[in-house]
Amino acid sequence: MVNIEFLEIDMFENISNLSKIIGTEIYREKCHNYLIIDSKYGSGIIAASKITDTITNLSFDVMFNDDVELSFFTNKLHYVDFIYCLEGTIAHKFNYAPGYERINFRQNAIISRGNNSKSIIKFPGNVPLRVNIITYQNVVSSIGVNEFKINQLQDRALVKLSHTFSQDNYRYLGRICFKTAVYAQQALKHMLESSSEILFKEAAILNTLASQLERHREDTESNYSEAPIRPSEIDKIIALEIFMNNNISEDLTVERLVALSGLNAAKLQMGFKYLFNTTVSCYVREKRLDKAVNLIKETEFNVSELVYSVGFTSRSYFTKIFKERYGVLPSQCITNPNLLMAV
Repeated sequence: MVNIEFLEIDMFENISNLSKIIGTEIYREKCHNYLIIDSKYGSGIIAASKITDTITNLSFDVMFNDDVELSFFTNKLHYVDFIYCLEGTIAHKFNYAPGYERINFRQNAIISRGNNSKSIIKFPGNVPLRVNIITYQNVVSSIGVNEFKINQLQDRALVKLSHTFSQDNYRYLGRICFKTAVYAQQALKHMLESSSEILFKEAAILNTLASQLERHREDTESNYSEAPIRPSEIDKIIALEIFMNNNISEDLTVERLVALSGLNAAKLQMGFKYLFNTTVSCYVREKRLDKAVNLIKETEFNVSELVYSVGFTSRSYFTKIFKERYGVLPSQCITNPNLLMAV
């Protein structure tokens, strides 16, 4: 076990602590640093980006040889960590807790810490991990909203964020969040050469933060704080969802998915509604449309070949729902793939 302590200083500077213990050379740029993991401890890259004076992003694209604990000490200040696992799972506990709580693959996790607390994140060894951690230093809670100058839209958003997560030692482990994965993928990029790459990185981090906040708001308003199914059943649905993504063109009826997962139909639908905020059939339909778009961009398939390749049985139905989602016919996109450039 490797334990690394993060002191209550600028989170952007804490990457130096990582470099001293598990890193080799650290590559420093203004507002963006990254290090390569020493082979004694594993492989991969950890990057730190400073978005504002109060928002910092740490991204981990790593595989450690042994378990690694990051201990965040908090004294006078107050922080909120927005954690998202794009690959693998990690765990979290506060120093007073007897054990860890798991943060699942693509689960929305938010940790609010302060008041002489110690927040510990555990990265398991010998597992590929891609994890994004956005940390917000809650200055509004310490100086008061009246002293916090609101000159921009971002300032107004941070004031609302500060009020939402003002509680010390609060942990929210919410539902699986698809939208966040799209942004987190971009946020994990560490090579920033052009102005566009820098701006895309900043936008991805802010969009990751916004999507996690949005899912938290939805869960809070709809009383999703307690899962309607057991953790073991959640694990089965997550495993099933991975299978479905890898085999989206196959027969994915509810009956078959029940047989594959070992869950009954009611549990299956309940789990998809809780984790993905949709039904099983809607999930399959949307993923097949996603695959159709990729095939249009990458192949020269005609409409009939597309229908077969993504698992639909009706060309007219495929054409109808494709146009409803993208606003154009699939045949038009085949002729002119640039119609889908923004998709």
